[in-house]
Amino acid sequence: MKNEITITMKLFGAFRPYGDTVEFQICAGSCARTVKNALGNVLGEQAHPLIADSVIANNETILPDDYVIGDDAQLSILPPVCGG
Repeated sequence: MKNEITITMKLFGAFRPYGDTVEFQICAGSCARTVKNALGNVLGEQAHPLIADSVIANNETILPDDYVIGDDAQLSILPPVCGG
């Protein structure tokens, strides 16, 4: 297993001002909560409240905070949505 893995994060909704995707490295075996923290470091302090209210997903499901990311991954961050 590699020591570091690359996360490619797709950005949607309220995250779009930051671009379509961002890429960063985390330690292999980190959990989804760590991915959110690393994303906060990339996007900056102003994004922290939005990240805290958002969820991380892969191509199949929303990931719980304790989900372990063991290899390079393409993930999405899904901001909260409101509808009417």
